[in-house]
Amino acid sequence: MLLAGIILCRGEAIPQGVVTSRYARELQHAEKLLSVGDFQGVVDTLLPWPGKMPERPEADHFLGLAYYRLKDFPAAIRHLSAALRKESEGSEAWRQTVEVLGAAYYFHNQWKDAVPLLEKASAWQAGNSDLLYSLAMSYLFMRDAARARETFAKVFGIEADSPEAYLLAADLMRKESLESDAEALVIEARQRWPESSGVALRAGVAAAARGEHAHAAALFREELGRHPREPATWHALAEALVALGQTEEASESLKRAIWLDAGWVPSYILLSRIYMDAGRYDVAEDTLKQALKVVPQSYEASFLLGRLYHKTGRPGLARETLAAAELLR
Repeated sequence: MLLAGIILCRGEAIPQGVVTSRYARELQHAEKLLSVGDFQGVVDTLLPWPGKMPERPEADHFLGLAYYRLKDFPAAIRHLSAALRKESEGSEAWRQTVEVLGAAYYFHNQWKDAVPLLEKASAWQAGNSDLLYSLAMSYLFMRDAARARETFAKVFGIEADSPEAYLLAADLMRKESLESDAEALVIEARQRWPESSGVALRAGVAAAARGEHAHAAALFREELGRHPREPATWHALAEALVALGQTEEASESLKRAIWLDAGWVPSYILLSRIYMDAGRYDVAEDTLKQALKVVPQSYEASFLLGRLYHKTGRPGLARETLAAAELLR
């Protein structure tokens, strides 16, 4: 959840005529239930009270907090919205309502409603990375690339107007399958900072995703010409070359990825596949065993090694290795 805990506060003073009433006693009981994590108990205790005392915010406030922790976001939104209308702006209770209501909207995928509340909450809690991240993701889902980039830059402590900020936002957009938005940021970054590390790489990834493998390979080579020490770029080049049927050159790229980072298991896997397809089973076996030495828990390496044993007429080893692979799945 967005909030690590719940700040318990009654907010405004209950009118004198109500202080000794059952309402006041049940609010106190609900506060205790909140403090021990009995959120359903809060709901059971307070649910009748918004209808009985519609002018008071406290029951709606506590019910909203409880429903939020129960992950019933529509109910949380309903009660917190009611509380917000009745609480004094700037009060401790009002601030908590703003924060939790913004989070409830966010988790309920109502980003347009979440944004103004998360903006307010993150302004008075500048160091709250959860709030900032939720705000940035809300901008992202609203397809507001500029504000998403600026807010992600705050989350990660980098300059908003920098190639790193553009590429970071593009990577996070790509994780959410917003490929066109991500590519637009990469194109802008490439125009502004053509020499910057990672720009041509991201452009190549976008080209590869469209199936433009020759163009992708050219972009990966461009990146490597300036920044040859990144194993991920050598691996990406190899994938493009495999798609183009250039397996010998792909093998050379994968070797370089491994030499730069001996723990780069995806390169071992792809290299072993190339060797297996070429019938070079001895080299493929050595490659897979090296991958398992680096990462013993690699399901894919174990599975491929089991298949290789089967292909090379070693059924006992094949069964043993495939059984071990299943345990890793």
